[in-house]
Amino acid sequence: MTRVIAINLLLIFLPLIIYGAYIIIHKKPEDKADFWKQVPLKVLFSIGFVLMLIFYVTQITFNSGVKDGIYHPPVVKDGKIIPGYIEPFKKEKKDEKQKSSSKKKKDLSEKEI
Repeated sequence: MTRVIAINLLLIFLPLIIYGAYIIIHKKPEDKADFWKQVPLKVLFSIGFVLMLIFYVTQITFNSGVKDGIYHPPVVKDGKIIPGYIEPFKKEKKDEKQKSSSKKKKDLSEKEI
């Protein structure tokens, strides 16, 4: 949870940090005092919010984790913790699927008679 909060704060404040660095590097020392008067806060936070949304959309879309499978929670065996994992479902071969589907059709036709 701490990681998620840190990422959100970084993405929201990133445009403000970049803008502040630009002002500090490229402005004269007397202009740095007026930094907070000239900062477009609404625009910078809006850009940060959009960055955060883009981050979440890409994470949801391109997550490479196993989506289908059986979840096995962490277990303690012999005093050691075995971490949880997701066991993917086994995929049937095409030939086996065709045989099982034709077998089901035959069973249905025999039952009807």
